[in-house]
Amino acid sequence: MAILLPIPTMKPIYLFVFLILFVSCSKTDTPKILTTYEANKEKWDKASIQDYSYVFRISCFCTKEYTEPKNVLVKAGEIVTVNEEVFSKEKHNGILTINDLFEEIEEASSQDVAILEVTYDSSYGFPSTIFIDRNERIVDEEMNYSITDFTPH
Repeated sequence: MAILLPIPTMKPIYLFVFLILFVSCSKTDTPKILTTYEANKEKWDKASIQDYSYVFRISCFCTKEYTEPKNVLVKAGEIVTVNEEVFSKEKHNGILTINDLFEEIEEASSQDVAILEVTYDSSYGFPSTIFIDRNERIVDEEMNYSITDFTPH
């Protein structure tokens, strides 16, 4: 009959192997899961487009002048002209750059709005339409932004 005696040096070896396996498993890089917003923001940022033009439209319960389509020219990330007039914050209130639209989405997301629907451009990743309903119980406070005829310069 064979007698098995415990080998005192085996326990530290098992512990060492376990620690090596645990550390190596915990350091594996898991792929970062990007939200639709993050993926498109990254696409827009990587394109590095600072000069562009587009037609901007706001749909809301607002004046006709406010909701008419506007031809916008952006240079160095700043609005330069609207309908070929020099941009003025007072006169052209509500006109947004692409980066402003991304900020609008972030703000709406952080405020837990009732509805936030965004469509992104497949080539450049900018938001081509944004619909925001901040409160379902309030009538006529919804905002819809759209970008068409985008052209990088």
